[in-house]
Amino acid sequence: MYNFRLILSIFLLNLLHNNKKIAFMKNIFTFIIALTLMISNYEAKSSHLMGGQITATYLSADTNGVHYLVELTAYRDTIGIPMQATAEFDIHKLDTSGNWNFVFSQTVAYDTTSGGLMTSVNAYGVEVYLFQDTLTFTDTSGYFSISYEECCRNAAIANMSNPGNESMALTTYLTIDNHNQNSTPTFITPPVAYLPSDTIWQYNPLPFDPDGDSLSWSMTVPLDGNGTVSGYEFLSDSLYSNLSGIFSLDSITGSLSWNARMSGNFVASFIIEEYRSGQKIGEMRRDMQFIVVNDTTNYIPQISNMQSIPTNSGGYPYVILTAGQNYQLHLIGNDANPNDVLNMNAYGEAFNLNLSAPTFTYSLTGNGNEIQGDFSWTPDASHVRSTPYITVFRTSDNVFNHDETIQFEVASMTSSENLNQFTSNNIYPNPATNNFIIPLSLENSNKVSINIYNILGSKVSETKKMHLSSGNHLVMKNIDFKKGQYFVVVENELGEIITSQKLTVTN
Repeated sequence: MYNFRLILSIFLLNLLHNNKKIAFMKNIFTFIIALTLMISNYEAKSSHLMGGQITATYLSADTNGVHYLVELTAYRDTIGIPMQATAEFDIHKLDTSGNWNFVFSQTVAYDTTSGGLMTSVNAYGVEVYLFQDTLTFTDTSGYFSISYEECCRNAAIANMSNPGNESMALTTYLTIDNHNQNSTPTFITPPVAYLPSDTIWQYNPLPFDPDGDSLSWSMTVPLDGNGTVSGYEFLSDSLYSNLSGIFSLDSITGSLSWNARMSGNFVASFIIEEYRSGQKIGEMRRDMQFIVVNDTTNYIPQISNMQSIPTNSGGYPYVILTAGQNYQLHLIGNDANPNDVLNMNAYGEAFNLNLSAPTFTYSLTGNGNEIQGDFSWTPDASHVRSTPYITVFRTSDNVFNHDETIQFEVASMTSSENLNQFTSNNIYPNPATNNFIIPLSLENSNKVSINIYNILGSKVSETKKMHLSSGNHLVMKNIDFKKGQYFVVVENELGEIITSQKLTVTN
């Protein structure tokens, strides 16, 4: 089968190179390449599950218990056998001895409006199914798990040793307290299916917590019903990543970047940990399958004027907005394939604000297939906070997608234009893994030091005094600490403590 795929790929490349109908043939090419990749090692018993996640949204509480809308989103390719019509959720509770005790199970039918092809997929069939129902927890206090398992994964997955015989297991952990509402994190941007090999590619699933809890994200090993899957290899391995773009997850923005070294099917698994007041209260897992195609004729779309966006001290695109004042951003999307039809969309927490939410539209510029995305926002005073609103701008040619991430901080008129003191806002992300950012505002220039202490009071990190000019600054601090609680202390040049904040490290 492998030799057949290789010969077919070379044949199609030559055919496509000599064909004038590029737009049509490009989709045919991508379809057949993806199809041959999927057919490899096909097993009739396999559902060809590609990924998914479980979320739980708080609805209400009464004398019957606490009610949650629990949703399983599952993805499969259309080569496998049909998707099961129902999903079974198993609920367990953690006791004081550290044991998980079975509570109940519930069988849920899939939403009949789901089961269709994933949007923006014109090449190979990827279906998305939604299983959702209201679950009532009569035990209204404790730490619970919601689990789902189904066989089997796509047998063509390259970074697992025996994927066709592995089930896909997903678990979400949730703290329930009928006195304090709590929902699990979710993801704002739609998933993507395809990316080209030997091309730098970015995708941001945009983790978000509706309760405003702090989130920490990291990569992990996928699970089956018996634990971790066998023979799993991380995509950061040099076998799968070119040196110019090692598969990585940005701890600040949540963005994925990758320059894939080979074509094929690959799986990555991510953990989103949820913290409130420094304490972990939940966790969710998301499995994602990426289909990498060796399509040398279809270039990935880009936003060409990202260099015009200001950056913070960490090099991230970062814009400070003033409450009550309109801000407009114009992004140019283009593609080296002149016949491609492009679109651009924007995603983020800010678009869900009840008051004065931003708007985004795109239109053709008249210069070939070039498009312009127009972002406009007049933030309200209630939007002022030191933690930025992370926003993703996605450009697509209906086969490949490319994400750019911009952080928007909303400041008050006083803080942005009339600084009258030395202030420090909340550090973020918190919890952190390998770095964090602390916003500082200075009326006059000053020398600042940042020291970090463990819970025993021992200094574990010291930064030499930095000379900062007057104005707003975002200082990034790299860390390599064990998991636990720490205190970040900022001092001025006189040794006076400006702020002391608790930091949770989740490594």
